[in-house]
Amino acid sequence: PVVETPKSTVEKVTKGITIGLNDRVGFVNHLFGGSNEDFNRVLSQLNTFDTFQDAKNFIEDLVKPDYNNWKGKTEFEERFMELVEKKFA
Repeated sequence: PVVETPKSTVEKVTKGITIGLNDRVGFVNHLFGGSNEDFNRVLSQLNTFDTFQDAKNFIEDLVKPDYNNWKGKTEFEERFMELVEKKFA
């Protein structure tokens, strides 16, 4: 018989926004000051928005200011925004 394993916490948290392990590690380290908790909290909040514009405004107004506006992190920011945008595509 096939045994179904329960979804991992990571999969549950990121439903809607799919982020691979390498991206996740990069985002946590470069965009969220090394905090998995902050990253997970932001992701779960992003999953509550109905449009990319709302999600983008949230990131610009409430997330980035907490992390030095992601100065010098353009590559990671662009990749993160690309994955967020896919959720709303």
